Amino acid sequence: MITRLLTVAVLTAAAVAVPGGASAAPAPFHDTFTGAVDADPTYGLNDNLDQRQGTGAVTYSRVSGRWNTGDVPRPWYAQVNHPSHRGTLSMHLGTTAVRLDAPSTGSTISATLTPVAGDRTSGDWSSIALSRSANSWGYVSNQDIDLGFLVRANGGVQVFQPGRPAVTLPAFVPAKADGSFDVTLTLGGDMLDLTVNGKRRAIRLGTAVPAERLWVYLGRYSDDNRTVSLVDDLKIEALNSDDLRKRPGSNLRYYGYFGARLTQAGGNHLPEVRGRSNLNWVQISDFDAYRPEVLNDCAPAGCVVHTGNEFFDCDAAGCPLYPNATERWQRLAEHVRPHLDRVAGFVLQDEPFHHGASFADVENSATQIKDTFPDKKVMLIEAGIQVDDDFQVPAAVDWVGFDEYCIGYDALEARMTKLEERAPGKELFLLPEAAPQPGCGGRTDADLESTQYMYLALAQQHPQFAGIMVFGPWTGVGPAATGPGTPVPAKFPRATDAQERVAALVLGDARLSG
Repeated sequence: MITRLLTVAVLTAAAVAVPGGASAAPAPFHDTFTGAVDADPTYGLNDNLDQRQGTGAVTYSRVSGRWNTGDVPRPWYAQVNHPSHRGTLSMHLGTTAVRLDAPSTGSTISATLTPVAGDRTSGDWSSIALSRSANSWGYVSNQDIDLGFLVRANGGVQVFQPGRPAVTLPAFVPAKADGSFDVTLTLGGDMLDLTVNGKRRAIRLGTAVPAERLWVYLGRYSDDNRTVSLVDDLKIEALNSDDLRKRPGSNLRYYGYFGARLTQAGGNHLPEVRGRSNLNWVQISDFDAYRPEVLNDCAPAGCVVHTGNEFFDCDAAGCPLYPNATERWQRLAEHVRPHLDRVAGFVLQDEPFHHGASFADVENSATQIKDTFPDKKVMLIEAGIQVDDDFQVPAAVDWVGFDEYCIGYDALEARMTKLEERAPGKELFLLPEAAPQPGCGGRTDADLESTQYMYLALAQQHPQFAGIMVFGPWTGVGPAATGPGTPVPAKFPRATDAQERVAALVLGDARLSG
């Protein structure tokens, strides 16, 4: 599980980043759990980390939370910003836990814990468990937990250490009116300074707990599937996030989705990727009407607008410019202009050379866009097979990307190297697939998960690449698709989880303040 934090173990040609040694000074961490998009299949756990944390790269992993099994519950057991529990990490449907993907390196951890939302009498509990192992199941009294703490809805508190009897404080302090407890744990050798809802207690531990490197687990125990436990305002005095940082020299700063809005029938997916993207490909010129209101869902300078419907008349015979291409472009420009603050740039006809467009026509369209909006970027996305020794990029183009699905590490890196050679001075983009593509031989969700990390690992090694724009999964490709916007199949939980983690690294700054 740990090897999935930054890249994938199957990548033999790239260094696999696994949380390991610390090299930077530890710094404070704070997660407010606000603003995440709590949506299937990942339920917001690692969504919108930039707003939640102010740093935006310290991810979480789901773990068992049980004493007798390492089986991880379904994703919906742990959610962030649930519609009924805004601004919290909520735990549902019984027992579960999550682990922070960077270790605590300080002495103090605090959070607001609500063992049972709206209840002050139950014996069910919320927990904070600290362990030198990143592979714990997160249950407070398991042998690999260096210090386990739980608070029950009825105010009872227990502290655990391996091989030691629990310190039990029945009815230690009443819950607040909403059933919550403000908890602070401060370690000091063989002493624990505990504060719960303002009541303080010094507890002598049987064994000193080394605070230099402890993994933090947040858990919940209940046999009642109808109750919910909450965590809010998590603070850790010092956290080392070295292993969740971009590699030195990487210029990655854009992450988003190709086709976040394709057609009215396919739906507008901008709201669901809001927290894990800062640059999304959208189309607002449907064949029946312009729909610029879509741009209201873009973040400031957060979308690139497709212009292919305006400039090029592509079919099986070729891809020439429309005779009235200039008029068509100006019409689109006028629809976009009131929303220009939401637009980072404009995308040329998708894969123009692959569809038969001439260089002169592509250059013409790029120049018209740049002349109309000189402060906006012009983007060219081409099929990878066209990126060869003859590939040319018009001068008016700022960003260049390519798509070439189902290829392996070596072939992808070779294509990236060729694009760097053929597009000097341009900022470059990668487009990993988010759904199975035709001719890919039945790729699974696990295959797609690996793909996300492979693209990240390569992008970090090539400084000319500034962004990753994931293809789909709403592009309606493959034999099972019923039209644009139909995922094939409907869900890719592992690939989506990987995309959230990659987005956290690209968009966040794990260097923390302090």
